[in-house]
Amino acid sequence: MSLGLRRVLFVSMVCITALGILLSIFLLIQVWRNRQPVADKLQAALEQSTTILQTTDEGLGVIDQVISNVYTSTIYIDEVTQAFSQTVQSTNLFMDSADTFIGDNLITTITNTQAALDSAQASAKVIDNILSAMSRIPLIGIRYNPTLPLNIALGEVSTSLDPLQGTLKDFQTNLATTQENIQVFNDQISVLDKNIIAIDKNLRQAQTTIDSYRSQVNSVKSWADKAKNNLPAWISTISWILTIIILWLVIIQIAIMLQAITLLTPNRLSHDVPIEHQ
Repeated sequence: MSLGLRRVLFVSMVCITALGILLSIFLLIQVWRNRQPVADKLQAALEQSTTILQTTDEGLGVIDQVISNVYTSTIYIDEVTQAFSQTVQSTNLFMDSADTFIGDNLITTITNTQAALDSAQASAKVIDNILSAMSRIPLIGIRYNPTLPLNIALGEVSTSLDPLQGTLKDFQTNLATTQENIQVFNDQISVLDKNIIAIDKNLRQAQTTIDSYRSQVNSVKSWADKAKNNLPAWISTISWILTIIILWLVIIQIAIMLQAITLLTPNRLSHDVPIEHQ
């Protein structure tokens, strides 16, 4: 390598290392100059994050309380619905018993009573005829002239039972219609109960999800609090590590620059030239 080229190379090494030293010193100054502002900004960011997490946790707590109240209300509604369903079922059984009582007992009884009255009316008519015939015989001394003969009275009693039987049949029909409506209503109550059970299940799942969210939020909040307390120490540690690295680079660059300066001396340059020509 020629002497001029070697001189240019060594001068370039000196310039580059000098520039590197200046840049390293600038970086070192910037590290310690910006250490506190960076720490303050990170501290403010962590405090803001902690506030946001605290607000989020409080919001989740309010939502959890609302869901808990709604869950309690749905449990109460479910209990009332079940009790009402049992009442409706009891009413349905009562309606069924009343329908049986009216249809199979009262109407049948009235029908049998009317049949018995008709039979008694026929017998009473015979008796009325006999008594009327006997009352016409002077020697017997029987006076039979009732205002309302027995057979007619029995006939009127039997006739008076006709509207009652019709009324009971209408009542039986109304009971059957009411019973059908009650059954439909009971089916609707069963659907309502199923919907309430589904709502309760969703509310329990929502509470589980909220508990999980609150646990995660509290975990992150705890980490943020620890980071906020340890941040100054972390920033100082990072600053010292960067300082050590920069100083190590400065020392290396100084050594390279001194070596280049040494190689630039006339004695070293003239001493190294013959060696290269050999």
